[in-house]
Amino acid sequence: MQNEQEAVSQALDVIFKESNDFIVIGLTGRTGSGCSTTASLLSGEKLPLPDLGESHFQGNEARKYKIIKSYLEKRWQRFEWLQVGSVITRYILQLNFSEFVSLVSRITGVDRERVFSDLENIRNDYSYWHKRIGMYLNMQESSKIEIEEKKEESYKIYFKDLPSFSRNLRDSISKISEGAYPLVYQTVGDNIRASGAAENSQFNPEKVFNFSQTINKIVKSVRHISRKEGRQCLVVIDAIRNPYEAIFLKERYSHFYLVSINTENKNRIDHLRKTHKFSEEQIIRLDEKEYPKKLKGHKRYISQDIQKCIEISDIHINNPKKNYYGTSELASQLAWYVALMMHPGLVMPTWIESCMQIAYSVKQNSGCISRQVGAAVTDVDYSVKAVGWNSTPQGQVPCLLRSADNLLKGIDSEAYSYYEKNDEKFREELENKFGKLIARSGDAGLNLSFCFKDLQNEIEGEKNQVHTRSLHAEENAFLQISKHGGQELKGGVLFTTASPCELCAKKAYQLGIARIVYIDPYPGIATSHILASGHSSPELSLFRGAVGTAFHRLYQPFMPFKDELDMYFSVPKKENKKDYQIRNLKSEKKALEQRVRDLEKRLAAQPGPV
Repeated sequence: MQNEQEAVSQALDVIFKESNDFIVIGLTGRTGSGCSTTASLLSGEKLPLPDLGESHFQGNEARKYKIIKSYLEKRWQRFEWLQVGSVITRYILQLNFSEFVSLVSRITGVDRERVFSDLENIRNDYSYWHKRIGMYLNMQESSKIEIEEKKEESYKIYFKDLPSFSRNLRDSISKISEGAYPLVYQTVGDNIRASGAAENSQFNPEKVFNFSQTINKIVKSVRHISRKEGRQCLVVIDAIRNPYEAIFLKERYSHFYLVSINTENKNRIDHLRKTHKFSEEQIIRLDEKEYPKKLKGHKRYISQDIQKCIEISDIHINNPKKNYYGTSELASQLAWYVALMMHPGLVMPTWIESCMQIAYSVKQNSGCISRQVGAAVTDVDYSVKAVGWNSTPQGQVPCLLRSADNLLKGIDSEAYSYYEKNDEKFREELENKFGKLIARSGDAGLNLSFCFKDLQNEIEGEKNQVHTRSLHAEENAFLQISKHGGQELKGGVLFTTASPCELCAKKAYQLGIARIVYIDPYPGIATSHILASGHSSPELSLFRGAVGTAFHRLYQPFMPFKDELDMYFSVPKKENKKDYQIRNLKSEKKALEQRVRDLEKRLAAQPGPV
C-alpha cells in the first residue's frame, strides 16, 4: 500500500501533467528567419544544448539556464512536426493531375504544355496521392471506431508519408521557373483561406477558418495517437503566416503558444541568397507578400501578414544566424521556454522580459484605432523611469472614443477641434466617407471612429505623418520624464513594442539612450540612417522573451517552490523550540509511565501479610 509521502508526490505529478501533457507551438516568422530550423530542433530525439560555459547566458541568467538544462535533460520528449506546406499539398491533391497542371500554368504564367513536361516525373506519385487523399477524405465517421481509424490515417498522412512527397513536389515545381514554388504555394494558401479549395480564389466568408479547422483536426489526430501510446502530445506547427489562423488556435487550446523566430534582416537576406539561391527579385516579391504594406477588404482574412503574426506572438526568439551550422543559441532559447511550458515558474523572467512586459501592458491604454504601441524607459540598471503609449496629448480625446456620427451631428463638441468642426472641405470629405455608414454602424452597435490623419491626407492627396493626433509611445515616455522633473537616462534602455521611427530614434539618441529593445520592426530608415551614424548611437536589439498572457502563464508558479520540494521529497525540517520541548515532555511522560508499570509489577510480586 502507498505511503503518505508517495501519494503526495504522485498527486503533484498529476498537477504538472496538466501543463506538460499537451502543448502546441505555432511558429511564425519571415522566410529565412529559421522557422524550419527551429521545428527540426524541436522534433529531434534530443535537443542539442550547449554546456553552461559555452552558452550565451551570463550571471544569474546562466544560473537559470543551468536549472533549465538539468530539467529538460531528464524530461525531453520530441515534438511532432506538422508542416503547413504538407497541409497545402493535401488541398492541391484534391485536384487530378491535369487540373493541377492547369492551376500551376495559370499561377506562374508558363505555357501548360511546358508545365506538363516539367511535372511529368512526379505524375505517377501524384496520381497515387490523389487517390489516397480522396479515400482519406471519404472515410466514414459514423461510429467511434471509424472516427479513430480516420484519425490514425490522418496521423500517418501528415506526419509520416506526405512530407516526403511534398518535398518532391516542391523540387519539381521549382524547375518550372524562378520563384515558381513559393508563388504557387502562397497563391494556393490564399485560395484555401478564401474558398476552402486550392483552385478557387473567390472569397466565401463562411470558409475563413477552413484552413485553421483542418490544422485543428490534424492536431486532434496526434492527440489521439499520443493517448493511445501513453505519451505526451507535443506538436510544433511550421509555419503560421496568417494572424487569424493563430487566433483560431489560441481560442481552441489553452496550451497553444505562438512563437516568432526573428533574425536581423541582413542575416535573413544573406541566408536566402546563399542557401536558397534566391535572386534579388525573388526576395523583393517574397517580402511584399509576407509583409504587405496595406491590406484591404477580404485580403485581410486570406493574405499572409507576418508583421501582425509577430505582433500577437506569445514568445519571441532571436535566431542570430552567425554561421550556417551553429544552433546552440537558438536551441538554448527553445529549451528555456519549453521547460517553462512544462513547469511554470521553474525560473524567474529576465530583466529584459520584465521591462518589455511593462511596455506591452501599457500599450493597451492607447486610443489609436490603427495600431497600439507601448514603451518603457529605464536607467542602466533596468529601473523603470517612465512609460508611454501612442495616444493624444493629455486633455484631448483619443480617436477610439470619438466618432464621425457625433462630429457630424455636433454631439460631444469638446472632443473635436475647431478645424474639424468648421472647415467646410474637411466636413464634406467626412460626410462623403462616413455619412452612409452611420446607420450601419448603429445597427452593428459599433462606434464609427475615424482617423484624422488618414482623412486629412486624402484631402491633401499626400501621405504626411505630421497630421497624426497621437504622440508616439517613445516620445510620450520621454515627455513624462520631463513633465515630472527629469530623470538621469544616459546609458539607459528604451523598451518599445515597435522599433522607433526616425523622429523617436533621434530623441533617444539625444537623451543618451544606450540600447533600444524592440519587438516589431517599424518601416523607415531610422535604423540605417539615424542609428547608424555618429559615435554614440544606441544599440538596436531584437527582443527575445515572453510577453502578454504567456509571460504570466510561464512564470507564475502553481505553488511556492519550497512547498513543491516538500511534496516531492518530504524535506526534513529542524524542530523549533516549542516542538523540541513537546517532544522531550512526551519522552519524559513515556519514561514515567514505564516506571509506574515497573513499580506496579514489583508490588504485585511481593508476598502479602501473614
